[in-house]
Amino acid sequence: LAEAFAPNNALILVGRNVAKLMSTTDKCKNSGAVQVEYVEQDFYLGVGYVLQAIEGTQIDLIVDAASASSGKRDSEIELNEIADLVSADFSSRTKIIDHILKNQEATPAVILISTVLTLVKSPDRSVYAALKALYETYLNKLRDKRPDFNLLVVYVGTVIDAKNESKKPRKLASAVVNAFDKNTRTLFYGLSGKLFLALFYIQPLIFYMDALAQRKIRQWA
Repeated sequence: LAEAFAPNNALILVGRNVAKLMSTTDKCKNSGAVQVEYVEQDFYLGVGYVLQAIEGTQIDLIVDAASASSGKRDSEIELNEIADLVSADFSSRTKIIDHILKNQEATPAVILISTVLTLVKSPDRSVYAALKALYETYLNKLRDKRPDFNLLVVYVGTVIDAKNESKKPRKLASAVVNAFDKNTRTLFYGLSGKLFLALFYIQPLIFYMDALAQRKIRQWA
């Protein structure tokens, strides 16, 4: 995603994997970025380094594609981890946006890479889905208050391993850039996710038709 938005733009990359940050910095420069900086920041520990890096800088776009809870199933999360995950996946992000809004007039656009799991219940993934949904609610509330706020939420419905040099990450990035350029508010990405979501919304109708059919059968009997 960083590479896709690199041409003719100045980027600030944020993450906790320095090797990955350095590699992505080089790729963004090769893709035509005007300037690229990176900030090593573990959101479990706060956002101080990020706030220092963006001080006095006009932020036009935030691309949020990471999540501390994405690789964790509910059964793997300890009780004392939940507060840390809330801090990393929700509080840290809202602090950064609130800081930006206090220090510049224009509202930055936000691209949130979310998951179809926020729309449907998935076994053993309620913590991850709930944190994504909570952050999305915050962003939607912000959009209600600030008409100039451009928000694109991308619901990914397929497994994409950013560490794997496959075509999937690039195809997702291309779809996101295309949707953002068209001022799209919502993007559903991945055929399996779309089918899963369609089944979720059709399911109540199926249950209703089944109950109606059973009622007619009893009447005929």
